[in-house]
Amino acid sequence: MADPRGEDPALVTSYHVRRARGGDRESLDWLIERFSPLLRAAAEYRLTSSLRRLYDPDDIVNDVWVTALPRLPELSPRDERYTPVLMKFLSTTLLYKIKNLIQKHIRGKPSREEAAAPRGEDTRADPLDRLPATDTGVASRLGRQETSDLVAASLEKLDPGDREIIVLRGVEQHPYREIASIVGADPKVLAVRYQRALEKLRRALPGSVYEEFNDE
Repeated sequence: MADPRGEDPALVTSYHVRRARGGDRESLDWLIERFSPLLRAAAEYRLTSSLRRLYDPDDIVNDVWVTALPRLPELSPRDERYTPVLMKFLSTTLLYKIKNLIQKHIRGKPSREEAAAPRGEDTRADPLDRLPATDTGVASRLGRQETSDLVAASLEKLDPGDREIIVLRGVEQHPYREIASIVGADPKVLAVRYQRALEKLRRALPGSVYEEFNDE
């Protein structure tokens, strides 16, 4: 597949997933850079206040990547696109891990040291460091962090209600009727709010992963 960068933004993620499936380090970096802020927003939304005191959302996101990266070759495109497939896989993995933390919390509150590493590992470490690949260099890492920070900042600027809809619809991909039962609003109203919030994000960061979100 030809490099689509500079062409249709909707093809960019699919391009990088295909390369990442073959172990390309640069594309793995690219995916983590763009999807981690979305996963962090979902983790913050799903963690209860009591769990937030015990578990760092960034640790959970890193743990999601540790699980997801080796399984990228298992993903199959949907309508020749990997973005919705990858986003669903990542968000489902995140929800599963948070569910396990909730069950662990119910059984008995862990110490803060235990909570910092749900899998008994240093989840703060870059998940790419666990793969047998060469380092991409300091400049690449700094650029990756800068882009990730911009994506996170764009989400933080949204009204909390709009951010909730972005998480439920864009990240977790729930249908509007399910979101309506969660937030207590009409599905048609939610669809309008989602489209408006998505346009704000796209204007803030042209060419970002937001271009590939379903806006129907």
